Amino acid sequence: MNKLGQLACPFLFFMDYKTEQCYVSELSNIKEEDIRFQVKDAYIQLQNFAEKELIVKSAIIPHPVDFEIYKSAFDRVKNELLLGNSFLTNLTVETPITLNMGLEEVIFHAKAKYKLWVKDQFVCFSPESFASVNPEGVISSFPMKGTLTAKEFEAGSTELLAPKEYHEHTTIVDLIRNDLSKICDKVWVERFRYLDFIKKQNGEGLYQVSSEVSGQLPTDWKSNMGDWFMELLPAGSITGAPKAKTVEIIAAAEKSTYKNGERGFYTGVFGIFDGESFTSSVMIRFIENQKQGLVYKSGGGITHQSVAEKEYQELIHKIYVPVF
Repeated sequence: MNKLGQLACPFLFFMDYKTEQCYVSELSNIKEEDIRFQVKDAYIQLQNFAEKELIVKSAIIPHPVDFEIYKSAFDRVKNELLLGNSFLTNLTVETPITLNMGLEEVIFHAKAKYKLWVKDQFVCFSPESFASVNPEGVISSFPMKGTLTAKEFEAGSTELLAPKEYHEHTTIVDLIRNDLSKICDKVWVERFRYLDFIKKQNGEGLYQVSSEVSGQLPTDWKSNMGDWFMELLPAGSITGAPKAKTVEIIAAAEKSTYKNGERGFYTGVFGIFDGESFTSSVMIRFIENQKQGLVYKSGGGITHQSVAEKEYQELIHKIYVPVF
């Protein structure tokens, strides 16, 4: 990343949650039959495949992990919160699914700001920006934390305004502000707690709360792009605070919510540098191809006010493919 940034050479990258598996390639070397991507944000609009006509409406059937398995992991996290070892912990699970289309069809038709398909491995259709940098070196991060179904929102639910949701979101904004302070000369909150609407394949939708935290990078930001970017990982919105201790808590709790005991590329990051601007996304809304079949990975933030039953329902609500 440093080398290609110094050369102002456009490239794509993606890496797993632990940053143990990392892929970086010049855009000109990427073959569509192996990797397909699409990015649509304020600075970069790029894709390497042509749109196709939707033949069949998507249908997804989740087969959720048993509630008791989830609750065991939840109780472990909740105990750490009550001990004061974390203020917010993002707990995730994998859910076997039945899907009436292939992952290649998902990348063609899913509606999302960021899309990535890696042959025989996974597809991601993420609504969540991670870090974007304009040509002047202003970096912006967009933590997304707080979810409500459209049906609940339109019925007048005030859950997104509840202390639990406010605390959860504020904690992540503060964490991102601290992360950016490691690499920026100046940091500020550009927008605080605005709503995004995301449509699901069944015609329903989700409202999610985001903020925009910005900073000014040094003038040589392109020449050491890999160094400062790695300083920000793992993403605060999918870990918690304080980050280092919370990552330890997540590792212990999620041994029971994943068959192989870890997230893999889910909640990792992918992004593009076009020679002048940079953008990246947190890999949420994620379907993985495993030997046993397809699994959908999802989760949510846990605070001391969280209730296991509600959090369990939220991770199921997040199992959708935005194809319609």
